[in-house]
Amino acid sequence: MRIGIVGLGAIGGLMATALAPHAEVHVFARGPRGVHAVAEGLVLEGLFAHRLQPEDVTVHLPELDHPAPSGLDVVLLAVKAHQVEAAMERALPSLVNEGVVAYLGNGLGVVESLQRHHPGRVVAVTCTHGAMVGEGASTRWTGHGSLMLGSWPSGPVTPAMMALEALLKRANLNPVCVENARSHVWRKALLNIAINPVCALAGVENGIMLERHDLLESGLELMREAMDVGHALGIEQPNPVEAATDVIDVLTATATNRCSMLEDVRRGRRTEIDALNGAVVDLGEEAGVPTPRNAQITALVRAVDADHSRSAL
Repeated sequence: MRIGIVGLGAIGGLMATALAPHAEVHVFARGPRGVHAVAEGLVLEGLFAHRLQPEDVTVHLPELDHPAPSGLDVVLLAVKAHQVEAAMERALPSLVNEGVVAYLGNGLGVVESLQRHHPGRVVAVTCTHGAMVGEGASTRWTGHGSLMLGSWPSGPVTPAMMALEALLKRANLNPVCVENARSHVWRKALLNIAINPVCALAGVENGIMLERHDLLESGLELMREAMDVGHALGIEQPNPVEAATDVIDVLTATATNRCSMLEDVRRGRRTEIDALNGAVVDLGEEAGVPTPRNAQITALVRAVDADHSRSAL
């Protein structure tokens, strides 16, 4: 199988390094991390240690005018929600006619948009593996989670999904094909809605939320509002106890992780707040469900984003 991975952040690095021994992998990257990957290969640390030499994986850099690959069976989008459109423009010409696209990132509304523009070619994926970007082109695998694959918004498992599931199993990435993808995407989003903005604004690793009652309660309140919106939209969801347990389990499993939104804030990059808590506010307005806590935290994170934008001018 020929796999394209767009993005070489934490999840993109994990996927590329784990899959390369089992498939022909092409990585669409850019910037210093991409240059390190071309020159030195990729390194996986943490739960599983593995090194890829430069010849073991093909990295395509626009800065070096590398030609795009062709004949890709699957494209994995390991980018931020606001980067998906540009990622598709870059990777779509490399995909075979019957090839599929899978989005591995966070957020609400992204898979819906992909499905509208590329009907019948989208696999919804929820990823709960924990990973962090290391030095050079290294990635630290910090938490062994799972990958849920399904048709959007629901439907039977397709042959393409089964083939991708088999590949992911060989790479020890714990994939499971499901028929209710929408509910799994929403359930994963609830975790990000509860954890990411709280840790980003507090400037703490995930595990600190377990030590600070005020932070944990803030996150759970954000999640409860989002669940109210989900119920109004008719989305199948866990019960409140299950949802709270999900949050605590993830915080425990990824206690030393710095969530992606905290990393974005620290590095002065645009966050995904609009695709998470901001999306809850927008959907709540459509459904007539008040979401004051999500509106407040969205405004606070947007203010940080705006401050970084002004600093970059």
